Amino acid sequence: MTQNSFAVTVENTLNTLMEQVEEAAPEVEGDLVDSVLTLLLPDDSQIIINRQEAVRQIWLACSDGPARFDQVGEAWLDSQSHESLNAALARLLGKRLGRSITLG
Repeated sequence: MTQNSFAVTVENTLNTLMEQVEEAAPEVEGDLVDSVLTLLLPDDSQIIINRQEAVRQIWLACSDGPARFDQVGEAWLDSQSHESLNAALARLLGKRLGRSITLG
């Protein structure tokens, strides 16, 4: 995968995530700028998701700790737990919002 196709793939992934979060959790504010998706939760905490070109990963950062995701086929999987990016984000949002969240 070229650097350009990686960037486009990540940008599409982040756009899709933002749309899914807006639909599943309208109380969460999302902002996507320069391949950095920032989610502001009602408790004033943030979840930040961005691309890391050098290692071709998507990184997620929040107060619960970091996670790094590798592309495996069409999915982005945590490099340690193998949880999908959608599942990890849904779990984190659900924990913060106090209800079940489903993404994708």
